[in-house]
Amino acid sequence: MNKVLLNSIFAAALLLTTPSFAIAQDNPLQGSWKLVSGKYLDGKGKWVDYADLKLSAIKLISANHFSFTTVKNIGTTEQPKNEFWAAGTGRYQYTATDYVEFPELNSFGVKPGVSFAFTYELKGNEWHTKRTEDGTLKEVEVWVKLD
Repeated sequence: MNKVLLNSIFAAALLLTTPSFAIAQDNPLQGSWKLVSGKYLDGKGKWVDYADLKLSAIKLISANHFSFTTVKNIGTTEQPKNEFWAAGTGRYQYTATDYVEFPELNSFGVKPGVSFAFTYELKGNEWHTKRTEDGTLKEVEVWVKLD
């Protein structure tokens, strides 16, 4: 009788965990990402390249949340010295072409309820994003999947 009960519990546990695993497998964004390149449109309408700022970043995407940290190299290529630049975390939503972040905690003063909407394309292990506001392209980034 104990063997039947244990097998039943095991089967129930397997069934209960399978849907969340299947959902995770269907989300191509889930995982760790490293910033490869990017640029943003500053307040004066000038494009600023992340490479010129010597920025690097890691973004983590779970089933429902994102988190990123960005640092700036204030040293040299030979002797890097990283300084904190920005961080943010919160919920996100995605479709086959759109990704929207809803920051809940951030270092750059975004108030609750503000969102950042991106269109995206996956090209192999690269995630190409574009953010527009009121029809104007504001940010372009390329990320490479780490895992």
